[in-house]
Amino acid sequence: MTLAHESPRGGITGRKVALIVAGFFLTITAVDVVMITSALESQPGLVTDHPYERGLAYNNVLAAKARQDALGWSVSYGRQDGRLMISIKDRAGALAPDVLTLRLLRPSDAGKDRTLDAVAVAPGLYAADLGDAAPGLWQAAISLRRGEDRFDRLDDLVLP
Repeated sequence: MTLAHESPRGGITGRKVALIVAGFFLTITAVDVVMITSALESQPGLVTDHPYERGLAYNNVLAAKARQDALGWSVSYGRQDGRLMISIKDRAGALAPDVLTLRLLRPSDAGKDRTLDAVAVAPGLYAADLGDAAPGLWQAAISLRRGEDRFDRLDDLVLP
């Protein structure tokens, strides 16, 4: 018996399924390669060196913070004529530390961090040239020393 009408072979075949599966996995692999390359070339995400050791020493940080709070020192910032103005006070008024260290940190790019030279312009008032600091979010890391007393602070600054 012969069939008068044979339908053309179509539909899903084993070869088509194999090509679809292979195409799917090649697409996933290509996207993974792009994402991995992008991740490796971007910011590493590491905010601090040796985070585990710093975590273990956290009680030391708390004790230093308590000693610092007991000093009653305060720092405030302003901006005037392209300079960063730093006002330093204790409970009695203006404070003149023996050592003042000031760093301007860029949270988004550690390569732009810089140390600023602060110059006394009045008792308890210091000025530091900002130079070519780009507008945006910065952090001011200040360290003060007077005798055995130490004061460290990190403040956010937004430069226009």
